[in-house]
Amino acid sequence: MDSLIKSVGESDYQPEKYVKELSQRCMGPEELLQQKTNVQSLGEQINTMLKKNVFYNYIQFIDTAKEIANLEGEMYQLSHLLTEQASLLNSLASSSIVSEQISKSGKEVNGVQNTEVDNVVEEKRVHKLLNIMERVENCNNLVDVPDRKCLHEGDLLELDPIENTPVQRIHCYLFTDICIVASWLSSRRGPARYRFQSMYDLCNLAVVNIKDIKNSFKLLAFPETRVFQAPNTGLKNDWLSKFEVAKKSQISVENKMKSSVDHKMIQRTDSIQLVHNSFEPETTEPELPEWIIDLADDLDVLIAQRHFEDANSLISKARQYLEEHGDQISTSIEQEIKTKLENRIQALTLVLTKELQVSPDKSHKGGLRAARRAVRILNQLDKSSQACDLFLKVCSNLLKSQLQYVKRDGAMSTFVKKYSMVFFGTTIEITHEFLYKAFPNSSACSSAFILWTIQEVNDFMVILNKHMFVPQTSLSNLSECIKVIHKNCQELCDYGIDLQFQIDGQLRIPLTKSINDIKDKTIEVIKIRFSEDKWKPFNLKTKQQRDKIVEEYTNYGFSNIESYNKGESWIMLTQNTITFTRTYLLLLNDCLVLYSTDLANVIDQLLYEVFAAHCNYIKSSMKNKNFVNDINIITTNARFILDIFLSHCFKVYSASTGNVNPQIHTRLKSEFGVIPTQNITGYI
Repeated sequence: MDSLIKSVGESDYQPEKYVKELSQRCMGPEELLQQKTNVQSLGEQINTMLKKNVFYNYIQFIDTAKEIANLEGEMYQLSHLLTEQASLLNSLASSSIVSEQISKSGKEVNGVQNTEVDNVVEEKRVHKLLNIMERVENCNNLVDVPDRKCLHEGDLLELDPIENTPVQRIHCYLFTDICIVASWLSSRRGPARYRFQSMYDLCNLAVVNIKDIKNSFKLLAFPETRVFQAPNTGLKNDWLSKFEVAKKSQISVENKMKSSVDHKMIQRTDSIQLVHNSFEPETTEPELPEWIIDLADDLDVLIAQRHFEDANSLISKARQYLEEHGDQISTSIEQEIKTKLENRIQALTLVLTKELQVSPDKSHKGGLRAARRAVRILNQLDKSSQACDLFLKVCSNLLKSQLQYVKRDGAMSTFVKKYSMVFFGTTIEITHEFLYKAFPNSSACSSAFILWTIQEVNDFMVILNKHMFVPQTSLSNLSECIKVIHKNCQELCDYGIDLQFQIDGQLRIPLTKSINDIKDKTIEVIKIRFSEDKWKPFNLKTKQQRDKIVEEYTNYGFSNIESYNKGESWIMLTQNTITFTRTYLLLLNDCLVLYSTDLANVIDQLLYEVFAAHCNYIKSSMKNKNFVNDINIITTNARFILDIFLSHCFKVYSASTGNVNPQIHTRLKSEFGVIPTQNITGYI
């Protein structure tokens, strides 16, 4: 073992060289087995050592992660301290004596007192903002905006906007101009207790009270919707009132800024208008309707509330208005409206595409009907190509989920029937939905759907081939399964989709191999039967049993089978002949089910070689000296096989394939048609 460890551990170790030396050095299988045991033992030791090293390194990794977390917390604390010091230095610099001196002492004293009060208030505001930045990890700089104050904060529970189930616990901060949502940090050291998640401007945020869910309210922030639940009714009312106060203050600030700007613009335009009034005619621009002014905000609310049809109707109305009145609106205003409209169209498209997206952790539970809404609106927005791709992915997911319910818990043919029925049934449903409901008048989407069906059928046949073409599968089972597949496939032809060529292409190679294997096995069975054949008439023991065989051959189409009867229970055909005719008729029927242009040569070769093998053994029996006394019964069976049975078989063959003069019949007749004439009378 030590030498093995030493040789394996060398830097220039070569496995091929080691095995070659080992095979030359060892004498007999016992030493080789011993070396094999040593190598396996060494492998187990190495696996144990690797597991120990992984466990040791994992512990070190955890310790290192804890140290990094501690250092990270200290770095955050140091960064916030530096920010606080910089803010204090700025406040001290701003409070230095650089302003104009006031002549009156009373005003100077009042100014100093007011400045001191303002500085204290400013320090408290800045200190609170810095404290929030210290507690919220990855938070943006909150001090850079002047006059920003924290109005309210508290813990809330976020709910799923659709299913109303708890999602996570969050901590929310409401400022005069923004709202910050942070998630809780568990098992973290240092001053940071929350991690920054998202920030919303109050000018783009709408707050809606929810009465259906206890203590809950909704934030509509384009293009998403978030639902939060307060611990009790009082805290919920506090949040709603604080949001209302913040929104009102924000609106008042905007109105003041807007009024000041408008006042300056009016003064400037008045001076210009006085100059031009004397020689320029007065023009009036039509006022825009109120709904077109509020178009962007209304679309944001409709999209956030998932009223997609109303949003699409409003988009169509806006497009029509711009087409009819575009020449009456100034270019800048028209361009601004079009830009906002395009942005909302992109947002609506993004939300609708998310409705159709399928991922491993999110399946399309609603099926095809759930996708109709999104597909219809995307088509109306001229996004048919994108909707087609996503809809086909939904169809693939639906087809896959339906096929997963089919379990192989019985015979192979039963599984194939169920699997084929589910596949083609679901495909027909998808085809009807796609061609008549989702994309009824789109040739490009129809072409994409044809390609999708071809790919799905190829994948379907790959799975079925693995189950059908296994060892010991009979040709009868294969023909039964393929007949079912062809029948189910034919139902798709009503929609103009013929997948027969794709299915036959997938079956060609494995079927050829199976037919050749069955041919070899059948010829081997014929050989064994002839080695045991004694060339004696078949005694059915009773007349009823013989009549049963006569009835069977009559049903096959043989009209003069009674002429071979002898005595009460004897028939002048041997048991081997009866067994062969039954086997060959069954083989012929299965081959005719599988018959196609691509498989014609393989099937003809099977039928020829099996029949020729039986005839060759009959010839060999005629030349065998052991059967000199049985030449009459051999001749009788040979004539039955070549004159009656062969003609009947290829009559069935011609009727099924349409080939009036099959070459197999002509070839067999020319090779085995000459039978020596013998007298049958007096045998029994």
